[in-house]
Amino acid sequence: MINRRKFMKFGIYAIGGTMAAVSSIALARFAIGPSFEKTRSKWVEVELGKQPVDSGSFQGVVLEYETKEGWSTNVARTLVYIKRTTGDEVVAISAGCTHLGCIVSWDEQQNIFKCPCHDGRFDADGNVISGPPPAALKRHPAKIGDGKLLIRTETIPYVG
Repeated sequence: MINRRKFMKFGIYAIGGTMAAVSSIALARFAIGPSFEKTRSKWVEVELGKQPVDSGSFQGVVLEYETKEGWSTNVARTLVYIKRTTGDEVVAISAGCTHLGCIVSWDEQQNIFKCPCHDGRFDADGNVISGPPPAALKRHPAKIGDGKLLIRTETIPYVG
C-alpha cells in the first residue's frame, strides 16, 4: 500500500518530468528549427530600362537574390530568358535544362533552346523537341509594374 508521502513524492516527480520534457521539446525546436527553413520563392526586380526586352527574341537576364537555408544566407544567381509578348505580358523561362541542370542557350536562327551537354532541344515555349530532357523548361511567373519587371524565382528540383 502506498502512503500519502510516497504518493505526493511520485506526483511531484511526474509533474516535474512532464514540465522538463515539454520545455526541452520547445527548446530543441527553437535551437534546431531554423536549420530546416528555406526560402521558397522570391520576386526579383529587373529594370526594363537596363535590360532591352523586345517582342523579337529572348534576352538572357541574370537574377541575383538572397536565399536562406537554415542560418546560412547566400546570394543565388540564376539565368532566365525573357521575352515581351503582347502589351505588358512577359515570358520568363529558366535556363536550367530539366535533364541534368545544364545551362541552355537561345538559338535565334533556329528559334529553339539548345542544351550543350546532351543535345536536348526545346521550342520557344520551352517544350521538349528532342533529346533526353524529361520535361519542359520551367516557366517563372513574371509581371510588369511601375516600369520594372518582376520575376518570381523558385528552387528548381532535380529531375532525373
